[in-house]
Amino acid sequence: MKTYGFIGVGNMASAIIRGLGEETNVVMYDRDNEKSRAFESSRRKTASSAADVVRCSDYIILAIKPQNFEEVLSEIAASGAAEKDKTFVSIAAGITVARITGALGDVACIRTMPNTPLMIGEGVTALCRNEKVTDEAFSDIVGMFASLGKTIIMPEKDLNAIISVTSSAPAYVYLFIKSLIDGARAQGLDYDEIPELVCAMIRGSVKMVEQSGKTPDELIRMVTSPNGTTERAMHVLYECGFEEMLVEAMKKCTERAFELSGT
Repeated sequence: MKTYGFIGVGNMASAIIRGLGEETNVVMYDRDNEKSRAFESSRRKTASSAADVVRCSDYIILAIKPQNFEEVLSEIAASGAAEKDKTFVSIAAGITVARITGALGDVACIRTMPNTPLMIGEGVTALCRNEKVTDEAFSDIVGMFASLGKTIIMPEKDLNAIISVTSSAPAYVYLFIKSLIDGARAQGLDYDEIPELVCAMIRGSVKMVEQSGKTPDELIRMVTSPNGTTERAMHVLYECGFEEMLVEAMKKCTERAFELSGT
């Protein structure tokens, strides 16, 4: 049975660990020992360092912030623990395969970009791999993320851009939800149920996109009667450049991902 090692036990790593199930061998390390100890069991062990996680694991999930990568990779490299039969998996924005192999040598490496809804089993994760990753290892890691939502495999050149579409995008949706709630209250609709109604409306709208067979433009026309209330509202959104603003935000998101990648 393969052992999954986690360097960093934050929110995303915690969700993945829970998704693996109690029967999976897991080794964890976080500077905050309480984070890993919360998951300890007969098959889930806390390591004393990042290097120890690598020594004990087949798959090493690098669940650390981009700004901490250099320090952690240097520690692993200095320990000599990065052997060729191990597979490294990054879940950090902008951290390229080349950056990891540049620090650790010619190792098997999978780069992933999950999003926060993974924490409730509704995530979207994009993945790519280098040629050193075996089909078995890649299937195991894809399966790990598939148990927590949808996955897509793509070339690494597209991974920075997908961040703006799936990984950062939940924040856009949360802002949209907040704006609808604030707009309701600004009109005196100060009911406790408003957030629930807004979320229900969004779930229903998403299902219409998924199940109706119609494009978003066709669905907009279905709601927008000539000279009606929706048309008046949509006029404001178009006039304010809602679509253009969102596309520009996505471009800036991707630019930042390339900055983090150093490319």
